[in-house]
Amino acid sequence: MATIKITKDLIISVANQNKDKFVADTNNKVNEVLAAAIDELSKKISYISLDNVILQPINEVLNDSFVDNSNFIYILGINNPQLELNTSRKTNIWRNFKERLKYAWKNRKKRKKRRIFKRKRQEEAVKEYKFDPTKYSVYDLAEDLQNSLLPFLTETTLVGVQDNVIRIYGKEDFGINSKIEIYLANYDNTDVFKFYGGRKKGFIDINFSNRYETLKTKVTEVGPNFTKILKIFNTIFYNINGFMPNQIYIESVLCFCPNDLFIGPDIYKIFMKIINYIGIKGIRNIPSINDDSKTIYSDEVCGNIGIQFSKMLAIFA
Repeated sequence: MATIKITKDLIISVANQNKDKFVADTNNKVNEVLAAAIDELSKKISYISLDNVILQPINEVLNDSFVDNSNFIYILGINNPQLELNTSRKTNIWRNFKERLKYAWKNRKKRKKRRIFKRKRQEEAVKEYKFDPTKYSVYDLAEDLQNSLLPFLTETTLVGVQDNVIRIYGKEDFGINSKIEIYLANYDNTDVFKFYGGRKKGFIDINFSNRYETLKTKVTEVGPNFTKILKIFNTIFYNINGFMPNQIYIESVLCFCPNDLFIGPDIYKIFMKIINYIGIKGIRNIPSINDDSKTIYSDEVCGNIGIQFSKMLAIFA
């Protein structure tokens, strides 16, 4: 059930939201802090440096549809073949886990009780885990990067790590309700990032070249109304389901819609025409803009929000 009443006035106000300055300021701060942490970490870990990483926004920060309740989500691509190889090796991951477990047990009296989220600490750091280039995986890098970020953030900021994802919460550093997520992945100087989804899923390819060019073409053809409709979809989806939709899924659906549906001065009428078109045509066979050989249901990069998206459409039926 929607937490707010969805009206014509609401839809128009959402379409006209402008959070460009807030997004730019936060984005600059994320880049600044991350660059400082990577530069510091590169002195100890040879697998990462400012020369072999790229920070790529992947959600509303990329498509300019940032609204209330949006987060800042990025992929940090690391160009290092050995790191990719170490990550994909089951035996290396297991051995590395056991060695880190031994290390943690050995130093248990020198450390506070371990938490998933860490704050900046003033006390002397424990002797660091020894870097072994034959066993060091992206999971190890995520944990080390978490620790390297702490000195560059205020004490009230929380930095969490789960597998190969870093999450940062801190209103003093980034603004009220700002949430930053950084997904660590491999890349090889292309626009395709390889995110490791675990031993069962393996590497998941995320193609930013296809996505970006498709979005660029669509916006060029239909103008700013495309971005306004994205903002409306994001806001309504959140208020119905309680979380933001996968942007590649939403972008794929809207890029599938004919250009003439986006033309006109009345954004509310445009929104209703698009909703009706999607309802008539259905969404089962819409191609993914990440990989047009797959649909939004077969491409795992699009997430699994079909039920929630249909729930959103149903309130306008």
